Amino acid sequence: LEVTAVHYSYSREQRPSPNSTTLEDVLDSLLGLPPSTRAPSPSLAETASVNTSPGRLGEESRAAEQYRRHSEGSDTVSQKPQHSTFQRRISFDSTPLIRCRYNRCGKTIPVTSSEARDFKNCHNCSYTYCSRQCRRAHWEKHRKICLFSRIGSLCRQVLTSVKENADSLLQISLVARRGYLAKGPGAVKCFFPCPENAEKFLVEGLPALGDLTYVARADLLPSEMGSQMYSEIMKMCKNYNPDSKLVLYVSVCVVSEAPTAGSVKWERQLVSRCAKMRLSKNVPLPGRDVDIPETYIFTCVPTFDEKMREEIVNRLANELGLLGVNLQRKYPEIHGQLQSFASRNFERFTPITVYPYVEQTGKCFMCIIMLDAEPDSVRQVAAAGIQARTINLR
Repeated sequence: LEVTAVHYSYSREQRPSPNSTTLEDVLDSLLGLPPSTRAPSPSLAETASVNTSPGRLGEESRAAEQYRRHSEGSDTVSQKPQHSTFQRRISFDSTPLIRCRYNRCGKTIPVTSSEARDFKNCHNCSYTYCSRQCRRAHWEKHRKICLFSRIGSLCRQVLTSVKENADSLLQISLVARRGYLAKGPGAVKCFFPCPENAEKFLVEGLPALGDLTYVARADLLPSEMGSQMYSEIMKMCKNYNPDSKLVLYVSVCVVSEAPTAGSVKWERQLVSRCAKMRLSKNVPLPGRDVDIPETYIFTCVPTFDEKMREEIVNRLANELGLLGVNLQRKYPEIHGQLQSFASRNFERFTPITVYPYVEQTGKCFMCIIMLDAEPDSVRQVAAAGIQARTINLR
């Protein structure tokens, strides 16, 4: 059913009674507003018409409901304008910012502000701080990331450069060889007092090489390089062939501010990296001198005198000792045969050839022991083209 429109017409003299229903009361009830006590406006008092059809009432109800939600704080209607305002703010406020990397501070300011000039950089990387206090406070946490990333990468570059630079590799190989012969298995330490010196070596090579020191395996300290690096370098020192390989570890000293509340203090920290590499081809090794070794022939004329034989054996031990060879320790079997030769005057000694290895010099030579040998036998050895030094023990 459709209700016909009812026209209300009031004259200025005929005002509605207080208890009568006016057009404003109808609108207030539809909009959910409190009843109005004021008199109708002149325009509404003269003529007012309301279409009370169900379609019209539904549209007005939806409009009233939407208005009510908006008035109660709903963000359904205002969602789009807020989004537009947010986009506009981002487009206008796109100035680059600088932030303090200390999490407890986190101060953020525009890069163009005058206060940004007072920000401090980390001594080893691009981290920024609003003050020295924040930089010191963050150092304990930041040092592990900062030092082991930048300086660790620099150490690896030095190791690669040593492998590719023949002169530097030769110098390090000589130190490794001499150190092994004197102290046993170990590693060559290449020390740079600052990162700038390590970077200089990458450019200039051998003239800027760091200080070289051979450190025996027993003298390596975990406090100097960290437990992880210590385990790695110890594993290398236990599993390498000193005749063909060497262990090199590069150590760079980094100086930075200590996190103290008082006056500025500086601390030193070592960052190290290690690698196993081949010895230089120009380093003399025993295996490379086997073709043409230096030869010694120890001989004496036949004798059956027991005291004379004891003297011959003692002289042989002394001569080998002068060459750096401990016969009893290096060759116990040959030492036993010589003792039998000295105690039994009827036993002849069979000639023996050995290749002793001198620990102090790393030198290998051929040693021919020809006791009770005839002079003709010695001359036959010389005639074979062997350049030898003959030592007569009698």
